[in-house]
Amino acid sequence: MRDWLIRYIEHAFAGVSLGVGTTLYEAAFHADYGFDQRELALSDSAERIDWRRVPFDDLYSRNDAIFFMNSCGKRFYSPAIMRAVLTDGMRDGLMYDAFMFDLAGFVHAKKAEDIPFTTLYNTNQRAAFVRFCKFAAFNAPREFGRDDPLKTLDRIRKLEPAPKSRRTMR
Repeated sequence: MRDWLIRYIEHAFAGVSLGVGTTLYEAAFHADYGFDQRELALSDSAERIDWRRVPFDDLYSRNDAIFFMNSCGKRFYSPAIMRAVLTDGMRDGLMYDAFMFDLAGFVHAKKAEDIPFTTLYNTNQRAAFVRFCKFAAFNAPREFGRDDPLKTLDRIRKLEPAPKSRRTMR
C-alpha cells in the first residue's frame, strides 16, 4: 500500500515545479530569523524543477521551513515531504508534525496575498492529500498518530470541489 501511495503522489504532482515558490532553504533562513546565511546560499542552487530530487535529509533537517513558504513553495515541497515520510518514516517526527499542522491550517486559510488551497491543488492532488491522511490515520505506525490526519481529512472533505476543467498550475 505504501508503494502504491508513493506512485499515486508522484503521478498527481508530476510536472509540478517551484516557479515563484519559496525554496526550502529560503524558508529555513526565515525560520531561523535570518541568522544562517548558508541557507540563502543554498537557495541559489535549490532544486526548482523536480520535487522528487529534493534530498530527504534537507527536508528532515529543515522541519519548520514549511511555515515560512508561500503557496507555490508548499505545492512543490508537499509531495516531497509526503514521499519522504512514506519512504523514510518519521525519523524524529518533527517534519511530519510540522507538515500536518501547517496543512490543517492551510486547507482553510484565505490569505489575500497568496493562493489558497482550494485554488492551488487540482482534484488528483487533493486526492493525494486525502489518501496520505487516510494512510497516516489507519495504516501507518502508531507514531504517526490519528487525530491530526483525521482532522485534516475532514477539513479537505468539507471544501468545495476543485474545478474539473481547470488546467493544473505548473
